[in-house]
Amino acid sequence: MNILWFQRDLRCSDHLPLQAALAAGQPIVLVFCYEPLLLKDPHFDKRHGRFIRESLQDLTAAFQRQHHTLHIIRNDFLAVLQRLHYRYGVETIFSYQETGLPVLQQRNQAIQAYCQSEGVEWVRFPKVSGANLNQSDGKRRWQQAMRKPMSTLDLSQLKTVSLGAGFTEHLSAVDDLHPFHIRDFHFQRGGFTQAREWLISFVKIRAVQYVQAEDNPYLSRYNASRLSAYLAWGNLSVREVYQAASEAMGEGFHVDALKLFQQKLWLHDRLQARLYEPTLPAPQEQENAHFDAWKKGCTGLPLVDAAMRCLLETGYLIPRLRELLLSVLRQRLPECEAIGWQWLARQSLDFDPMLLDAYQKVSGKKKFLNPVKESRSLPDAVHFLRIWLPELTHVPPRFLHEPWRMRLTDQRKYGVDLGRSYPMPPKSWIPRAVRKRRAVSVKS
Repeated sequence: MNILWFQRDLRCSDHLPLQAALAAGQPIVLVFCYEPLLLKDPHFDKRHGRFIRESLQDLTAAFQRQHHTLHIIRNDFLAVLQRLHYRYGVETIFSYQETGLPVLQQRNQAIQAYCQSEGVEWVRFPKVSGANLNQSDGKRRWQQAMRKPMSTLDLSQLKTVSLGAGFTEHLSAVDDLHPFHIRDFHFQRGGFTQAREWLISFVKIRAVQYVQAEDNPYLSRYNASRLSAYLAWGNLSVREVYQAASEAMGEGFHVDALKLFQQKLWLHDRLQARLYEPTLPAPQEQENAHFDAWKKGCTGLPLVDAAMRCLLETGYLIPRLRELLLSVLRQRLPECEAIGWQWLARQSLDFDPMLLDAYQKVSGKKKFLNPVKESRSLPDAVHFLRIWLPELTHVPPRFLHEPWRMRLTDQRKYGVDLGRSYPMPPKSWIPRAVRKRRAVSVKS
């Protein structure tokens, strides 16, 4: 008997492990595990659990239509493997390669050791298409892989094994996870059905303003691709997305925008290809009032606060503003930077361990960002700030980026009480050039 182990690949199209399982022609058990070791990890949040649950509902329905059972189990995969091997004898495990967190590295090593000791073959497929992407001809190899026709997977040919109810109950099988029923009005819904709707609407309609939306937090909610969460959890493969964009361009839709989008897909895969072993730290959170203010979007720096509140409410933020959030930590609270990475991972619906690790390595080389300068140069920043900072609704643009410049008469006029209705940032957090300008303003 074989096992097809689903992880961050919650789809049944362009799926190499599923294709290999079909080709093997052996009886197979379909398994997804809510692994306690990952649920307890500081990078995981219930918003991720909700997205997974919705994705599994789609996947379960697809298999049920072909009279197959996807076994959803709350247990670590190693424990499930040990029980299945003891009871039935497992020959091969098919899965994608998942890395990027210390806990994943430790889990993978334990599973590999067990497989070697028991003579079980573990066939792992890389998630990134095309080998050696960082070599001089890496992009050409990647494009060849992206253009390769996708195999049609006939699920009716799967020879699945349905485990007995008593056996799965012993393994803590679950049909639903109540903690993952959370208010989700602003969150994208999981599943490949939703993913394909977002994909088609992007390549056919929303890409019309894709170039402008890249650095515009206001437009990005509607005109960015919004596919990052579906790629992170494997509702779509990168190749599916690439080919959908190519097909749309062939029909005359948004050619320039979609070419840029395909370039971003290449950068996404090349970044992932840089690592297959994690280097993320495992820091311990410490009490820090300024860090707590950063987490809540209450630093007194308007763009920083609006960015954090947007992320908390929607699980989504453009890369430029994620970099700003981290830059503030790196400059003002360097001792909290590592734990800040974990916090952002928990809030990001599109959290991908491999990309997070790669971003950490790259971000250390980036210059510090000035929150005021970023706010003044960001497209549609005023609209964005007014949406997420209702305390500053009546503040005019000349003060909106730097509310600490308002005198008491200005505060009364615009209905703001700095330090109460909206925070006053610590003096050391105000960029130096801004502090000098403020001092001149006060003297005058």
